[in-house]
Amino acid sequence: MLGKIFSLKIVLPLLFAFISILHLAIMNRILSSMSSKELQETNRFLLYSIYAAYLVFPAAAFAVGAYIANVANKINKSTQKMIGNNFDEPVSWAGYDEVSGLAESFEEMRNILKTRISVLEEEKNKAEAIVFNVAEAIYAVNLYGEIIMFNNVAEKITGVKRESALRQNHEQIVVLLEKKSENKLSGFINKVLLEGQIISLPPARLLTADRALIPVLVNASPIRNNHGLISGAIVVLRDITQEAELEEMRADLISIASHQLRTPLSEIKGLTSLIDTGIGGSVTPRQKEYLSLINIATERMLKLVNDLLDISRIEQGRMKLSIQRVNLGILAKEVSQQFLSKAQAQRQNLQVTIDPQSLPNVLADPEKTTEIMSNLIDNALKYTPSGGTILVRVLLDRDKVWFLVRDSGVGIPKEKQKDLFKKFSRIQSPLAKTVSGTGLGLYVAKQLTERQGGKVYVDSQDGQGSTFSFFLPVAKEGDQERYQQNVRQNTNRR
Repeated sequence: MLGKIFSLKIVLPLLFAFISILHLAIMNRILSSMSSKELQETNRFLLYSIYAAYLVFPAAAFAVGAYIANVANKINKSTQKMIGNNFDEPVSWAGYDEVSGLAESFEEMRNILKTRISVLEEEKNKAEAIVFNVAEAIYAVNLYGEIIMFNNVAEKITGVKRESALRQNHEQIVVLLEKKSENKLSGFINKVLLEGQIISLPPARLLTADRALIPVLVNASPIRNNHGLISGAIVVLRDITQEAELEEMRADLISIASHQLRTPLSEIKGLTSLIDTGIGGSVTPRQKEYLSLINIATERMLKLVNDLLDISRIEQGRMKLSIQRVNLGILAKEVSQQFLSKAQAQRQNLQVTIDPQSLPNVLADPEKTTEIMSNLIDNALKYTPSGGTILVRVLLDRDKVWFLVRDSGVGIPKEKQKDLFKKFSRIQSPLAKTVSGTGLGLYVAKQLTERQGGKVYVDSQDGQGSTFSFFLPVAKEGDQERYQQNVRQNTNRR
């Protein structure tokens, strides 16, 4: 109200009127002090001229004030519309003075803002169209963990409507559980918000509104503002139901097929051994050769079946380990002895440098650790030419006990080493064509080592041999009891 009363076109004339009156009073005071009649008559004309100017000046001031106020009102009106996101109110003013220049500058600014906001809205609409129509469920949260965006797939997969999800805490709407234990997954978004990390969770399960469980992969990333500060987080859920079903079918098929193959293969192996002893009659040298070939093929098939069974159990979390205190030196000597005859037959030098008395125990499954060692030594023998050397060592390095197999074989190119521990992976080399194998041994060795708290390494150069090694942690007081307690807890959860 005060702004309307004291508007420019009122205040400006009043100000000039006040100045005029004050000036008139001063002039009257000066003139009245003059006594000379001539002086009074000389200045009478000047006095009337001043009176006329003072009468005209307020009117001119009023006109100027109204002119400026009209432009200001137009700019103010347009500004109010712009605050309301309406950029269609123009500010046009004809003229060549400074006020007109101000109006033109404002109009140019309005048009620029209108264009830029239009472009931003178009980009925003495109981004929203992409986010709301992608195949993955996507939702975003603010710094308080409240959902601020929930796309169509998120609605579908969770069974929660967007309107119900928005402004709710994400943990109340999107309930994620660990795959095996079904413990609630919480805190990972807080870690993203606090530390700005990109987090990818292992396969988990989403508990939907109708209490169904859907296998999902979860990725969470921070959202940053123009200043680089974290303002929220965005989470992507990918439904892997189809992949999980296919993996389960594959694992079941491998398990069933392996069990069905194992029995007849064992019987074939046993029968060939009996025939070879002459229990069914005399065996000619040619027949012995055939029986030997059958036995080798059967052993190869049994190894493949056993590897497939191990893989199936490992990937389904059904691999049971008999963890106990083991001396890797003693175990390595026993395993190496089994390969001495094979090395001699291939004219290879198998050297074993181990002092079991100097080694502390580790926590390991003796049977599975024997399998790991056998795989590494067998590979070294396969890929080392006749006359080569294979060195087996067991060393202590602080809180780790290392098993190493070094050979003088063909070596492995650096670019191929990353694929060594993948399933069915075989490196092409001059000896690979003559060497039998499934490409599963190193994969199984890696998985079994990691299940026991260790890790497998390879160090090799093409044409200069290879060193395969793994370590297991030194056993400490109470480790075995804690491991068995964890096994019991995991068994109860399953």
